[in-house]
Amino acid sequence: MFDLLIWDSNSPAPENRRVLLWQGFNAESRKDIFSILDIVEKDKSFIRDEFVSWSYELGEKKVDNISIKDHLEIQPNFSYWWMTLFAEKCNFSKSPEIDNAVKLIAFKRWMLSNPLKSIEIKSNNKQLKNAFNLIAKKNNLNFSSNYSFSSLDNYSTLHFIKGIIWLCLYLFKSRPLKGIGLESWQKTKSSLTFFSYLFNLDNDQLKLNNHKSNFWDNLPDRIIDQGYGLNWLHIYSPSKQIPNTKVAANIVKNFNEKNPDQVHIFLESFLNFKVIAKSIYDWITIIRLSFKLKGPLNKEDDIFQILFDDWKKSFYGICAINNCLNLNLFLAAIKSLPNQSLGLYLQENQSWEVALNYLWKEYKHRNIVGVPHSTTRFWDLRYAHDPRVHSTKNTNNYPKPSLVAINGMSQRNYFKDISYPESELELVEALRYFHLEPHTGMIKKSSISKKKDLVLILGDYLLENNHKLINMIIRSAFSLPKTVRFIFKPHPACTISLKEFKGLNIRILDEPLEDLLQDCSIAISSNVTTAALDAYFKGVPVACMIDSSKLNLSPMLEIDANVFVKTPHELAAKILESFQESEIKNIDVRSFFELDSSLPRWLNLIKKGLNSKRPYEDKL
Repeated sequence: MFDLLIWDSNSPAPENRRVLLWQGFNAESRKDIFSILDIVEKDKSFIRDEFVSWSYELGEKKVDNISIKDHLEIQPNFSYWWMTLFAEKCNFSKSPEIDNAVKLIAFKRWMLSNPLKSIEIKSNNKQLKNAFNLIAKKNNLNFSSNYSFSSLDNYSTLHFIKGIIWLCLYLFKSRPLKGIGLESWQKTKSSLTFFSYLFNLDNDQLKLNNHKSNFWDNLPDRIIDQGYGLNWLHIYSPSKQIPNTKVAANIVKNFNEKNPDQVHIFLESFLNFKVIAKSIYDWITIIRLSFKLKGPLNKEDDIFQILFDDWKKSFYGICAINNCLNLNLFLAAIKSLPNQSLGLYLQENQSWEVALNYLWKEYKHRNIVGVPHSTTRFWDLRYAHDPRVHSTKNTNNYPKPSLVAINGMSQRNYFKDISYPESELELVEALRYFHLEPHTGMIKKSSISKKKDLVLILGDYLLENNHKLINMIIRSAFSLPKTVRFIFKPHPACTISLKEFKGLNIRILDEPLEDLLQDCSIAISSNVTTAALDAYFKGVPVACMIDSSKLNLSPMLEIDANVFVKTPHELAAKILESFQESEIKNIDVRSFFELDSSLPRWLNLIKKGLNSKRPYEDKL
């Protein structure tokens, strides 16, 4: 048995101590230092399953002989539980503490074969310290910390106030969207509806007042060519392309005028006094229930200690009122929509999707298909559900789509690995990756990398990840020739100023990725950005930054571990190596994505869905 220091800091670990790095890696190769991230990756499948199981069982815990899930029934046979952050499991943005929860599961498993007599922790994370304090008590270990413990329940009121402020701002900003397209929506003759985001649109088509979403490529056009009309419900999110709701409102009005065979509407089009009042009533209801439910959890569960702030967000704060609004807005939208044969939505397992799936079936529309439009990554926990969610024996079951449209063998393997029912999967073409279609088989990298001093930086969805990536690149530049030039391609939902790139010879370009990849020597990304796949399958060398404090969310994790870099020195070495790269690589895109731009699988799915006379519960 030995003493252990948990070191949750970026500063160097102390000498002459047995240390477990809670962030970072053992760069010095000391025998008395371990990295929790290395421990996680060694047993990642078991650890992921353990967390997913925990999140499911949390909803099944009994309070007064009734499960938490059933306590939270706010619509007939629909539980608010499925809209909480615990069910959503968005570990890369909404619930960053999930990474610490996963690390804690790995630590407890590691501790079984590494007996301890004491634990000391150095961290500024109160939730993490509370969790280790609880583990020490359960295992009769001595425990010390640089923090005196107190209740984590001191800031619920603050979350509630933030929720009220957010609601007021949301209602004010959403005013231009109210009522747009309502009459056309209620009288539509179309029986196919898309649910999508109003950003990442084709700029050339937008100038012509035509709607073309890069999420869906040419699928809508092909459906219209078959003689079908379309309904579109847009979820607005500010972007450089459409910066505010006034611009968004004008754009959608133009879409409706220019395209008579399509109906375009916003989720916020359904805002009215009744929706707002019902949303506030639901919010107050779940706040009242949460006080009753959280008591048993707060004292006995070390993982819940880490994620306690997610409880407050889910029931008291911005997340809570936003969920209640989405539920009631979708209720108004789906209830007023003429009977539909088929619905398609971009599937990321966000809370609004749960409301959509429930209401679609509640109002007897037929089939609803979830479309994971990009990739499914091992540590993106939003898609990973405990197999028990697929049971139909209980009340308030998880609202699922009729089918999930998977875009290749990689997604098929992912869903098989998480025990998703194979009968509920439908293979279709990868709409966002047709630009890779010609690039199969043998690819000579040197023939693609035309400019040997040009480095492409792939922007991330999250500002925090962009800052970390930019910082590493700036530090690596000291080891690079001064002739090296950089291009930064921003993510559509996250803009970056040139001021952030101090000392770099850089331009910011928002041109199509496939065009930028033709000229660069190497593409650099965070360990979240899925665009790394585009570069890799184009034959361009890739370097993915590993975030020293988070799980590896890169889609490259299961493809090529050689692309990852942990330090600025390793990144500089990758860049210099790419300038000399001339090897031939066999890269088979089709083993990852289903690629056929004529869309035979998609069109067959659409045809079956629209012509089916079977009840909405049945598989297409």
